[in-house]
Amino acid sequence: MAISVVIGAGTTVVFGDQDACFISANWGFNPGRTDAFCLGDFNPSAEHVLYKPTQTLSLTGYAPVRSRYDIPPSAICEDAGTLEASVSPATCDIVVDDISGDWWLQSYGYSKETKDQPAQETWGLIKYKGGVEDFLTSQGVALDRIALPSYVMRGITMGESTENVNWAQTGIHFVEIFAEAQTGSVSAGGFGKVTETTHGSVEAVGGGSSDNGFKGNGSASIPYTPLYI
Repeated sequence: MAISVVIGAGTTVVFGDQDACFISANWGFNPGRTDAFCLGDFNPSAEHVLYKPTQTLSLTGYAPVRSRYDIPPSAICEDAGTLEASVSPATCDIVVDDISGDWWLQSYGYSKETKDQPAQETWGLIKYKGGVEDFLTSQGVALDRIALPSYVMRGITMGESTENVNWAQTGIHFVEIFAEAQTGSVSAGGFGKVTETTHGSVEAVGGGSSDNGFKGNGSASIPYTPLYI
């Protein structure tokens, strides 16, 4: 295992609004290997092993990182919409694999705990195809052992927001609300808080507020089904 230093001051991110200010980036790769075994052998059969690789990228920046992004569920057999993103790490002593291309948005989060701190947005991205197979072929895996989806279909997105006056301030754009809940806590000799949370189906995310007179939290999880047909 090779480990190298990444210099934050030299690392650049291209995503969302041109003047977006990013504070962290995390990326990873999962080969998605599925072993196939035959009777009489403890070792997997190399001729039948399959890979379903995925690449992930998480970007956090001061809100708004980018404006509203619509996430409608798939209605026809074609890939759901994607977002373009790339990271160029400044590293020491190691060459970083490509972190760029078109990605599917799989999660969104907004956080502004108090009125005197900056608001943050986190965009979680995933790639099912479109170059993700290059990680494996460059290491000698045959292309016919790599399964890439014919289509990547998006389901109905569910989310929640703590702001019940204007949910768009937390970057959560509801299409239907189905529940409102309340949580609270306090400790002896101290201060506590009560939080009202709205739950519902979401049609878009992004564009969270950086207004210093506002605080709140929001999150959404976007489901996908890769179809291998």
